Amino acid sequence: MPILVIVPMVFGAAIGLVARYLLPGREWVGLFLNVLAPAAAAGVVWTVAAMLGAAADNGWAWLGSLVAALVVAVALPKVLPQRRERADAAYLAELTARKA
Repeated sequence: MPILVIVPMVFGAAIGLVARYLLPGREWVGLFLNVLAPAAAAGVVWTVAAMLGAAADNGWAWLGSLVAALVVAVALPKVLPQRRERADAAYLAELTARKA
Protein backbone atom coordinates (compact mmCIF):
# COMPACT_ATOMS: atom_id res chain seq x y z
CA MET A 1 0.00 0.00 0.00
CA PRO A 2 2.60 2.60 -1.01
CA ILE A 3 -0.06 5.10 -2.08
CA LEU A 4 -1.15 5.50 1.54
CA VAL A 5 1.87 7.72 2.20
CA ILE A 6 -0.05 10.54 0.52
CA VAL A 7 -2.65 10.67 3.30
CA PRO A 8 -0.24 11.55 6.15
CA MET A 9 1.54 13.94 3.81
CA VAL A 10 -1.73 15.79 3.19
CA PHE A 11 -2.35 15.94 6.94
CA GLY A 12 1.23 17.17 7.42
CA ALA A 13 0.69 19.87 4.83
CA ALA A 14 -2.49 20.93 6.63
CA ILE A 15 -0.59 21.11 9.92
CA GLY A 16 2.06 23.26 8.24
CA LEU A 17 -0.55 25.58 6.76
CA VAL A 18 -2.31 26.03 10.10
CA ALA A 19 1.02 26.59 11.86
CA ARG A 20 1.94 29.23 9.30
CA TYR A 21 -0.94 31.42 10.35
CA LEU A 22 -0.86 30.66 14.09
CA LEU A 23 2.85 31.05 14.83
CA PRO A 24 4.90 34.25 14.62
CA GLY A 25 7.81 34.51 12.20
CA ARG A 26 5.93 33.52 9.06
CA GLU A 27 7.23 36.53 7.11
CA TRP A 28 10.68 34.91 7.08
CA VAL A 29 9.50 31.52 5.83
CA GLY A 30 7.99 31.04 2.41
CA LEU A 31 4.49 29.69 1.95
CA PHE A 32 5.59 26.53 0.19
CA LEU A 33 8.30 25.72 2.74
CA ASN A 34 5.81 26.00 5.59
CA VAL A 35 3.56 23.48 3.87
CA LEU A 36 5.98 21.13 2.15
CA ALA A 37 8.51 20.58 4.95
CA PRO A 38 5.96 19.17 7.43
CA ALA A 39 4.42 17.11 4.63
CA ALA A 40 7.83 15.66 3.80
CA ALA A 41 8.50 14.90 7.47
CA ALA A 42 5.19 13.08 7.78
CA GLY A 43 5.90 11.14 4.60
CA VAL A 44 9.37 10.10 5.74
CA VAL A 45 8.16 8.92 9.15
CA TRP A 46 5.26 7.05 7.54
CA THR A 47 7.58 5.38 5.04
CA VAL A 48 10.02 4.34 7.77
CA ALA A 49 7.16 2.96 9.86
CA ALA A 50 5.85 1.04 6.85
CA MET A 51 9.31 -0.37 6.17
CA LEU A 52 9.49 -1.51 9.78
CA GLY A 53 6.28 -3.46 9.28
CA ALA A 54 3.58 -1.08 10.54
CA ALA A 55 0.24 -1.60 8.86
CA ALA A 56 -1.98 1.21 7.61
CA ASP A 57 -4.21 0.91 10.65
CA ASN A 58 -1.31 1.16 13.11
CA GLY A 59 -1.95 4.12 15.38
CA TRP A 60 1.72 4.59 16.17
CA ALA A 61 2.58 5.18 12.52
CA TRP A 62 -0.13 7.83 12.30
CA LEU A 63 0.87 9.43 15.58
CA GLY A 64 4.55 9.44 14.67
CA SER A 65 4.00 10.98 11.26
CA LEU A 66 1.71 13.70 12.57
CA VAL A 67 4.01 14.52 15.50
CA ALA A 68 6.95 14.77 13.08
CA ALA A 69 4.96 17.17 10.92
CA LEU A 70 4.04 19.22 13.98
CA VAL A 71 7.65 19.39 15.18
CA VAL A 72 8.87 20.58 11.79
CA ALA A 73 6.01 23.08 11.46
CA VAL A 74 6.80 24.58 14.86
CA ALA A 75 10.59 24.52 14.43
CA LEU A 76 10.70 26.28 11.05
CA PRO A 77 9.38 29.69 12.18
CA LYS A 78 11.65 29.53 15.23
CA VAL A 79 14.91 28.59 13.49
CA LEU A 80 14.76 30.26 10.09
CA PRO A 81 14.13 33.89 11.19
CA GLN A 82 17.26 33.90 13.35
CA ARG A 83 19.34 32.44 10.55
CA ARG A 84 17.89 34.87 8.03
CA GLU A 85 18.52 37.89 10.25
CA ARG A 86 22.17 36.87 10.73
CA ALA A 87 22.62 36.32 7.00
CA ASP A 88 20.98 39.66 6.17
CA ALA A 89 23.18 41.49 8.70
CA ALA A 90 26.31 39.88 7.26
CA TYR A 91 25.27 40.76 3.72
CA LEU A 92 24.51 44.36 4.72
CA ALA A 93 27.92 44.64 6.36
CA GLU A 94 29.52 43.28 3.19
CA LEU A 95 27.65 45.77 1.01
CA THR A 96 28.48 48.75 3.20
CA ALA A 97 32.15 47.68 3.34
CA ARG A 98 32.29 47.59 -0.48
CA LYS A 99 30.68 50.99 -0.76
CA ALA A 100 33.13 52.69 1.60
